[in-house]
Amino acid sequence: MMTRFEIKAKDGLARLGRFTTEHGTVTTPLLMPVVHPGKSAIMPRELDDHFGFQMVITNSYIISRDERFREPALADGVHGLLDFDGPIMTDSGTFQMYFHGLPSEEIDPLEIVRFQRDIGTDIGTILDAFSAPDVGRTRVEEDVKVSLEHARLSLSEKGDMMLAGTVQGGIYVDLREYSARELAKLGFDVHPVGGVVPLMEQYRYSDVVRVTLAAKRFLPPNRPVHLFGCGHPMFLALAAALGCDFFDSASYAKFAEDDRLMLTTGTVHLEDLRELPCECPVCSSITVDDLRQMKKRERETALMRHNLYVTAAEMRRVRQAILEGRIIELAAIRARAHPSLYQALMVLLEHREQLERSHPVGTTSSIFYTGPETVRLIPFYRFHSRIMCSFPYHKTRTLLIVPHLADTPFADTTPRVTAEVRRRTPEELLVVYLTPFGVVPWELEHVHPSQQSVFPIRVDSDTLAIVEQRAVEFLSSINAEQVMWFGRDTPTDTLYSSVGSTLSASRFENSAEIVEQIPEPAHDSHGWKVRKLRAIFAYQWELPSVDLTGVRIELSRSTGKIRHLKSDDTVLFTVVPTTGLLTPTVHGGEMLMRMDVSSRFVVKMHDEAVPFVREGRSALAKFVVDASPELRAGEEVVVQDANGELLAVGKALLSGPEMLAFDRGVAVSIRHSLKQ
Repeated sequence: MMTRFEIKAKDGLARLGRFTTEHGTVTTPLLMPVVHPGKSAIMPRELDDHFGFQMVITNSYIISRDERFREPALADGVHGLLDFDGPIMTDSGTFQMYFHGLPSEEIDPLEIVRFQRDIGTDIGTILDAFSAPDVGRTRVEEDVKVSLEHARLSLSEKGDMMLAGTVQGGIYVDLREYSARELAKLGFDVHPVGGVVPLMEQYRYSDVVRVTLAAKRFLPPNRPVHLFGCGHPMFLALAAALGCDFFDSASYAKFAEDDRLMLTTGTVHLEDLRELPCECPVCSSITVDDLRQMKKRERETALMRHNLYVTAAEMRRVRQAILEGRIIELAAIRARAHPSLYQALMVLLEHREQLERSHPVGTTSSIFYTGPETVRLIPFYRFHSRIMCSFPYHKTRTLLIVPHLADTPFADTTPRVTAEVRRRTPEELLVVYLTPFGVVPWELEHVHPSQQSVFPIRVDSDTLAIVEQRAVEFLSSINAEQVMWFGRDTPTDTLYSSVGSTLSASRFENSAEIVEQIPEPAHDSHGWKVRKLRAIFAYQWELPSVDLTGVRIELSRSTGKIRHLKSDDTVLFTVVPTTGLLTPTVHGGEMLMRMDVSSRFVVKMHDEAVPFVREGRSALAKFVVDASPELRAGEEVVVQDANGELLAVGKALLSGPEMLAFDRGVAVSIRHSLKQ
């Protein structure tokens, strides 16, 4: 099945994508306002032209049951009925059956799919069985069984229409996983996560996080995920961070009917306001008193417009945050709107392994502290995990621990320490910086996120507890004859009583005392550059002992940092200043292959794509024949033909599983190729 979805940027599970339909291509994540065919105060065309909503959703059950709508829809299509030229998704009536308590025979599951097909909807939806949160497991198991049976039968009725297969399973994570696994085997185009509206109405956001992540674990990455009934602006950032691509909601109208305003900080009643805390065109042109004095219908329309403006603006912020690599930061800010929302954010961050598999490597964005959640972010978790697995130096005469805020370059604040470590081998002296996100070895001081993070001079106790755990774990792996602690005025210095005592570290208050205690080097070492590069090769490509004999290391004239690795005048690798990582040229790629780089960092292409990749064209996902399931987006990879011959080197834009799943979009952005 040809996918209609393409990823353009990633931030953890969040995706900025393009989805192509018969009525146009849309940018995801997106929100579809729910449109009632008979009572929309704001016309669908205006939702696009005025507010920027690219796609709408309407209910095929309502259309099919009312002759006012049924005949025009069959004659002119649902686009003619709604007077909307863009993509339209239709629901099947599942939620109406649940909400109104309709009998199961009220809607025929195959008839409703055929009707959606016949009215020309872009994306139809199966009739699934809705499981309320308070029903027992036995009932939910039966609902999942019915939903899957309907899903299998419905595919044969869809024709050319795209079809959405809904994941059910109530609040039971294992049932959600089972439902997703079974649906993944079938030829659906979109996968809604259903049955979550009651959870959101009850502020059970943590349950929404758990069931959505359960579905995401087993759904194919090339199919968009739709979080049914999610449309409140305060939840959109977190929902996008869960990996959801489509949202829909009628809340903009329902809340307006009840004189309520939607904000990114929650929902407020008009009667409780003295001022309008919003800068949208509606709130900028009238006052609270103006709104109250309007006739009911006029006021509802004004509040609908406000709700749409706020929601549309938040969707734009979400997409921009994904592009900038800041979706969790935005979600953390929004999570302060309600304790249940904040708890849901923390539940999301507990799923570190799932998040890490999707989070790009080598991002350049700085990370701003927003609270106890910050230290749990994937860049910090990944950095710690990688140094635990790959740091090449584990035995030394002296281990020096330097507490640091990571606010300025380490070398600038500890120049004497830097001078001493440069003179010595790792076996003589190891220096590590204890930051508010964990330990940073001196050799990796420039590797993101070491000095691209901003913390306040006071951090919370939860953060320090995690830093303590990471520090003890890493430092205990170092075999040192003596351990020294450089006492400094920084938050992590408070960990001396715990980390320092665990390691039997001696405390010193100034660098002069420390230098006196460090034994003189056996011989004056000039190998600090090689020492750093070996740590970077190990961190980046899992190469613990690279041979750099004959490689000339060139420093930047302006910063003194390592800039290029050369063979004679030929550049092999360049150190990227914003990430501290290496980018290879084709000659560097040849060197990586000679060093037997892991297959994790190799992408193989179909013969059809070989001439284009060799010329420097992007490696497209549909031509990838092999990529490791462990490959992360953002990693520097070697691109080969099917026989293992080098074609090019470049940056992976997708993870390994995504490369094999997608038949649209770029898998590897080629930096250097054989013929360049």
